[in-house]
Amino acid sequence: MKFYLLGSTGFLGSRCAKYLKNKGHNVLVGRLEITNYPLLVENFKKSKPDAVINFAGARTYPNIDWCEDNKETTVLINVAGAINAMLAALEAGAYPIQISSGCIYSGGPETSFTEENEPNFFGSFYSRMRIVMQAALKELPVLQTRIRMPISTEPHPRNLINKIISYKKIISLPNSVTLIEDLFPALEKLAEIKPTGILNLTNDGYVEHSQIIEAHKKVIEPNHDYTLITLEELEGKDGIVKAKRSNCVLSNEKAKSMGLKMPALDENRLKEIMEAYKELR
Repeated sequence: MKFYLLGSTGFLGSRCAKYLKNKGHNVLVGRLEITNYPLLVENFKKSKPDAVINFAGARTYPNIDWCEDNKETTVLINVAGAINAMLAALEAGAYPIQISSGCIYSGGPETSFTEENEPNFFGSFYSRMRIVMQAALKELPVLQTRIRMPISTEPHPRNLINKIISYKKIISLPNSVTLIEDLFPALEKLAEIKPTGILNLTNDGYVEHSQIIEAHKKVIEPNHDYTLITLEELEGKDGIVKAKRSNCVLSNEKAKSMGLKMPALDENRLKEIMEAYKELR
């Protein structure tokens, strides 16, 4: 199968390209400006990919607070760019997959949000623009795969492990996560069966931030020091961040009904992840 990956130099895109190439697929990674619709159409029609996966997004460094100060760029890339990419893929006859986010909900674990639940979290510009993008693409024959807090065995600044261990103060609430080593086989299968609509691609169950840090301490850095704080201390008037953060648990029952396997990150699996992470540091 021939794939065109947009955002192929980023954390997710570069690793997905490597995975798909290792699986014998033809992977195109030429850099294209997703704000240039005619250019996208021209390149997709010329290269004739079977599927287009858009990993591209505004460079939210060091975190999504960046979007609060760069609203025009966020809209241009995360909304207009995503719509351009999916429309251009459709125009060229390719199967369109948009990598989206589940950061549009607040609640859990008693509430597991399904693909049919309306968004209930509007606390950040990043999340509000994901809601806008989702609503627009929902009207098209496009697959929107919603991931959450991507984690990997490979160190990277965008890896959830790297992020959490870099903070001295953290909250610890239940959240869905997406192990990217499970994500890529799922995307490969989805490109074969070609569903459309919205699909949560998260691992079974949920993880709390403290579980990840404790697994890191057991395997890698026993003397790592951190302090647990409340959500109010993080987001309140005198808090650490500019924008509020989504904390939620998504249901992956729809993905499982399609035969996609993304097992829970229980204590044993977190240990395995940390051991692999340690080897790659």
